[in-house]
Amino acid sequence: MSSLIWHLVFWTLVISKAASANESSTPNAKVSSCNVTGVWRNELGSTLRVKAEGSEVRGVYQTAVESTHGAAGHHRSARIIGMVSDGTQPTVSFSVLWEKGSCSAWVGQCFILDDGAQVLKTFWMLRSVADNLASAWGSTRMGEDIFFKTGVSN
Repeated sequence: MSSLIWHLVFWTLVISKAASANESSTPNAKVSSCNVTGVWRNELGSTLRVKAEGSEVRGVYQTAVESTHGAAGHHRSARIIGMVSDGTQPTVSFSVLWEKGSCSAWVGQCFILDDGAQVLKTFWMLRSVADNLASAWGSTRMGEDIFFKTGVSN
């Protein structure tokens, strides 16, 4: 699929998710600080379950997509570790080491929307294992994810 079509699909999903978040929010529930701890889902259906303690972030990432079949491992999930800043809309970074040896990293910021919904706006990099230096040029992919908070984890 061409990058233009992927871009259009991405923004269609983002707009529909934002509209759903706006429709389901309670007008009286005003969030004053974006809390990274919780359950998040991105536009492709991947789930991030994270707990922030101080500046440390830990949890589990369950991917809905893979670069190639089986690349993320049998369960398509991995532990995450990362960091989060202080503040009402903190910056965050976290990494995953996949079962088959590739690794992913996200960096972004937690935002509070006008309706009180919380989103993580991130950029990611995926590094797949290359057989040798000559084939390494195509082993890194980059993109953008927006995670919508769907619940609170313990």
